[in-house]
This record gives sequence, C-alpha cells and structure tokens, in this order.
Amino acid sequence: MSTSVLEKARELQNQARHIAEAQKDAVQQERVVRRIDEVRSALEKATGQMGIAGLLKERTGQSVDLTALVSAYQRFETKSRGGLPADRVFTEAQKALETCAKDIAAAIREVWGEWARTRISGVSSARFAALAPAERREAEALLRDMRGYAERRNVDGTAIRSFCTAYADVLRLVEHAPTEVPAELAQLIERIDAGGLTLRDLSSGDIELLRAYDQDVWISVTRKAD
Repeated sequence: MSTSVLEKARELQNQARHIAEAQKDAVQQERVVRRIDEVRSALEKATGQMGIAGLLKERTGQSVDLTALVSAYQRFETKSRGGLPADRVFTEAQKALETCAKDIAAAIREVWGEWARTRISGVSSARFAALAPAERREAEALLRDMRGYAERRNVDGTAIRSFCTAYADVLRLVEHAPTEVPAELAQLIERIDAGGLTLRDLSSGDIELLRAYDQDVWISVTRKAD
C-alpha cells in the first residue's frame, strides 16, 4: 500500500471520528435542550401559581407558603454548579416543580375559598329587599357570581379580580339600605313589586313601615285612567 493511500485512509478515519464526535455532541445537545424545556415548562406552571398567590395577597391580605418553590430552585442550582447536569438532576427538578405547582394551587384554593365564603356570609341578602327593583336584581346577580367564584376548583387571577369587583359593587348597593329588614317589610315590597296594588290595598301601617325604612322614596303613585 503506497504512502499516499495510507495517508488518505488515516485522513478518512480521522474525518469519520470527527463526524461521530459531532453527532454525539448533537445528541447530547438535543438531550439537554429537551430537558431544559421540560424544566422550563414545569417552572412556568409553578411561577404562574406564585403570581396568583401574589395577587391573592394583594387583594385579600391572605398568604400561602411558597418556600417549597424556593427550595426546589436552590436544589437544582446546587446540583448544576459542577457543569452540565445529569438527566436525573433535570428529572428531579421537573418533578419538584410540578409538585410545588400542585401544592401551591391547593393552598390557594383552600385559603381563597375560606376568605371568599366569609365575605359572602357577611352580605345579608335580606337587605336586598330594601333596594329599588333594578338594584335588587343587580345585587342578587352579583351575589350569585360571587358564590360561583368562591367555589372555583381552579382559582386564577380572573376569579379573584372578578369576585373582589362584585363584592365592592354589592357593598356599594347596600350601603344605604337598612342593616336589618323585617320580614313584613320584605313581604310588603314583594307585594308592591308584583304590581296591581292601589292605595286602598295599602294600610296606614304599610305606609308607615315603608317610611320608617326610607322605602317610600321608591314608591310612585299615579291615578288610573279608568
């Protein structure tokens, strides 16, 4: 075998080795990118729950424990200092972050439900009877919405913001309504709202009751044409 042929053979062997090494690096690179994407996806879910927890704190003053997320990040950072992390390190980080996201979501749901139900129980729907008809319907609809937001299985920023807005609107509506509405007043208002009553149908006691709770301002009197 001539020297030139031997040299060409060696060059071909070296070239094949370089190609094999490049392919190996490409596989390694693809593995790392895939693992990083998996961890990033888990991290986004966890930080998303962290953002909801921040909004919960801002709107309600209620806090949830976020230390597990910090611990998961610190463990991954510590195991990554020696160079490229092994698959096991990525997998552990991914599972830890997924667990954090679920735990934070469960904690938010528990804290949120308790806080929201307490706000709802503080709204006396009996006071709605003292509102003008349109306002009463609005207050009843808002209270229904609040109950729905309070029982959400997946609490998000929309639920928290919408509940707080509805709660503020209900408080505004009942701000000047009497704190205690007697049953007879509620029944009288229902009779009037049903329509068809004349002054003869209202006793002096009915009129006094309406005036006592400032409800006479919502009653208009017109003379029948026939």
